[in-house]
Amino acid sequence: MTLWSSGRRWLPAAVLALSLAPLAPATAQAQEISAFDAVNQFIGTELDQTQNKSNDAYGNTYPGASVPFGMVQPSPTTWGDGNTNVSQKGGYEYSASLIRGFGLTRYEGTGCTGRFGGYEFPTIPYAGDLTDGTLPKSPAAHVQDYYLPFRHDNETSQPGYYGVKLDNGVEAELTASSRTAVSRYDFPKSGSSSLILDVSGPNNRTFGSEVTIDPKTRTVSGWMYGADVCDNGNYYKAYFSTTYDHDFASYGTWTDDAMTAGSTHAIKSSEDVGVDYRHDTGAWLTFQQGAKVVAKTGLSYVSVENAARNRETEVGRDGFNDVRGDARKAWKEALGTIDIDGGTAEQRTKFYTALYHVLGNPNVREDVNRQYIGFDGKQYTVEKGHHFYRNINWAGSGWDGYRSQVQLIALTHPQVANDINRSILKMTEQKGTWAPGAARMQGDNYQVILATLDDMGATDYDRRAALDSMTATQVLPATKTTRSDGYQYFATGLIENAKGDFATSRVLEYSIDDFAIAQLASRLGDQDAYAFFSARSQNWMNVFDPQSQHVMPRSRSGFDRSFDLRVRDDPAGRGQFNQSTGYQYGWLVPHNLSTLIARRGGVSKATTSLDTLMAQLDAGAYTQTGNYLSNQPAFGTPWVYNWLQAPSKGTDVLYRAVEEMYDTTPTGLPGNDDQGALSAWYVFANLGFYPAIYGTGDLVVSAPMFDRIEIEPAGGSRDITIRASGVSRGLRYVNALTMNGSRRTQSWIPSSFVRSGGTLDFTMKATAGTWGTGAQDVPPSYTAGSDALNSIGTTPDGQGNLGSLDLSDWSLSRTSLAAAGVTPGAAVGGFTWPDAEPGEPDHWIPHGQKVAVSGSGSLSFLGLSTNGPATGTAVVTYTDGTTQDVPFSLSDWAANPAAGETTAITLNGRNNVNGTAGTGTFRVFASAPVPLDASRTVASVTLPESTDKGIMHIFDVAVN
Repeated sequence: MTLWSSGRRWLPAAVLALSLAPLAPATAQAQEISAFDAVNQFIGTELDQTQNKSNDAYGNTYPGASVPFGMVQPSPTTWGDGNTNVSQKGGYEYSASLIRGFGLTRYEGTGCTGRFGGYEFPTIPYAGDLTDGTLPKSPAAHVQDYYLPFRHDNETSQPGYYGVKLDNGVEAELTASSRTAVSRYDFPKSGSSSLILDVSGPNNRTFGSEVTIDPKTRTVSGWMYGADVCDNGNYYKAYFSTTYDHDFASYGTWTDDAMTAGSTHAIKSSEDVGVDYRHDTGAWLTFQQGAKVVAKTGLSYVSVENAARNRETEVGRDGFNDVRGDARKAWKEALGTIDIDGGTAEQRTKFYTALYHVLGNPNVREDVNRQYIGFDGKQYTVEKGHHFYRNINWAGSGWDGYRSQVQLIALTHPQVANDINRSILKMTEQKGTWAPGAARMQGDNYQVILATLDDMGATDYDRRAALDSMTATQVLPATKTTRSDGYQYFATGLIENAKGDFATSRVLEYSIDDFAIAQLASRLGDQDAYAFFSARSQNWMNVFDPQSQHVMPRSRSGFDRSFDLRVRDDPAGRGQFNQSTGYQYGWLVPHNLSTLIARRGGVSKATTSLDTLMAQLDAGAYTQTGNYLSNQPAFGTPWVYNWLQAPSKGTDVLYRAVEEMYDTTPTGLPGNDDQGALSAWYVFANLGFYPAIYGTGDLVVSAPMFDRIEIEPAGGSRDITIRASGVSRGLRYVNALTMNGSRRTQSWIPSSFVRSGGTLDFTMKATAGTWGTGAQDVPPSYTAGSDALNSIGTTPDGQGNLGSLDLSDWSLSRTSLAAAGVTPGAAVGGFTWPDAEPGEPDHWIPHGQKVAVSGSGSLSFLGLSTNGPATGTAVVTYTDGTTQDVPFSLSDWAANPAAGETTAITLNGRNNVNGTAGTGTFRVFASAPVPLDASRTVASVTLPESTDKGIMHIFDVAVN
């Protein structure tokens, strides 16, 4: 049973007993608390109303029964009066006083208030009297009258088990196998002994349900059809089959307000997904007075028959205690994949509870006969020896999980990680896209998940097919991508702020997606795909404003420097940063942080900026300059200090975070756990490294928070041993590191170590030293593609969806260009027209690209501007290393040439994304030649980092 002491510091009973025992050395004391006993399922179950983060100050975890990665999670869901944002969430909220019932599934840590999803087929144990053989009131309209008062003192919870003595005298207990929930209800000796089966009572809207009672076999079965988590367009059917170990004394069903005693069947169904039939159908069962009833419920997403098969195969005749024992064993093995030495009882509680939360998702979706329903609604059979997983991040795009959770699964359960990749590939084959349905968050981040796990060793899947799917779907004409505004992003390398919907942060997210594709392509030897997607991975530079030295919203006319970066939205409703502020998102370039730091003014200035962000670690996203470490976009920010040659500062931040933001109370998680993403971050903070370069398996080092850590993956042989003697005595800073016996000053670990395993030996000190502070010690920054052509401005007639020169979906006609003698690779005056195929980048939107150019004389640029004219300053670098600034302008493509500028190409008409052509005269210009130093030879030209207004487009650079 979970107990508590003063100050609302919650600890499992075993931990509390130790805390009340005579003081002993911390290590010896901590070793007595096993990983299993340290788990406290109530951590994260209560909204912290003292924080200004709305629903986001709530872990949305739950006490309940499950096994690692299981299909079912039988658990209580609560209800309370008063503030509906607190007590009526649709999950388990600690401040609530009523239990709605015991449902079959739960999502871990979702953030859609009131629409959390799951909780199928809830059961309500009812000890009140019946009226003429029926319930007193129909649950269709009066279900709240049957909710169950309870007290936390009467709850017991541990991995694989939940129990509560309800105020109505019923003792309810829950346990589970992978696909089967086993419940035990011990009714009081007086009153009735009834179970209310709210078949149409899940968290989200229900469009249909059916229930059938078979008294002879003591079996109840049925199905429901409804909306999944967040209710944003993903629909599904679930089926159940339950057997009971006691005969039914009586039974009945209800449909709407009509209750029928002795009825064995009820159904209400519609194909209209605009309806809501929650609670409209169900059944009740009555047993002999004072019965102790065991119910075994198989779940399936295929059929009632499969649900029954799951139950009989997994549980059969096993008793409640047998199933509970098996669940206990499964959790001990799963939690045992990480063994820690040292630390206090509270530290171990927080650590193993976090690990427990991580291992609840994703969930097996196939039945014991290997059948499952794919993302296309068709039935499939998974390959023998593998699992098909769903809920690989509840948000539908991988947005939460790609930053922490899947990497921890790869370290502890490599076969699960491998089957995640296989499942993702199956998803893309079934849907033809990289998102399973209506996504809560933006991005095709399943690509990041797959590429990251691949680099960590999860390669037993068709890697070539995965890459081929990426390269086929993430290109123009953008008809197969699920990236919102993918056409504009693919064509121009940015998304204008007028698009809203967090346009600026989407550019950063999409750049990470593209980096991941490039890394997978590199591993598979596809150099063309590597070059193409590496170039796109640098699109973050298109929304980096060198004047303010921040990531900024960008319009057709230039950067919106009036935007308040302290907020995620501005008063005009132009949302630019998803769930975070511009200050928090301003560091989300994990694959090229060295370049970002240079553009932010260098190491010293960037360090000052990061220090300002870290002044508040978890300020939220409402008019804040501080950080938001309880939400995903900021997860990697503490490790940015490693690129700033100050890893010890990152260590200080992480110690503050784990001590200030996390505790063992019900409010002990500072934000939505999002299927274990937040908990995984906490585990990595304690392990002393973090997978900060998303798309790779590289680990950026901070400092271990335990003396010794053993990672022994399930079913694997690539053990990782971490030794950091003295941490428990307060030695928090890394002063030296050896990897497999070799001294290492770099503050990061390559993915090859993850794939093979090995030993990390840390020398810890009480004060920070020089380890990891050299310029050569920083983690990798991937600059490939930084100088490449990055925009597509020419299209064939009728195919305007293969490019966009401006941000209003117009492009130059390749057909008209050819008629004017301008073909790929052709000479245009003293310039060369880009040799690009349709749909390939054919010019630069400048952000400081370096172009190799040789010669002497004068410098000119072939190009134009949209919403111009646009002016910028290029930098010529001579072979002797000296430089020369070269200011220049390019006129708007619909204007006449400016003084000194000449018209290089004149065209009539232009192409639109919709396949039509527009009228008008449009021009490509040669900028006014700028004399260069005649005594020197040009080696390269660096394009402007930005222009004063509009968007500049450069097709070639020439020195003549």
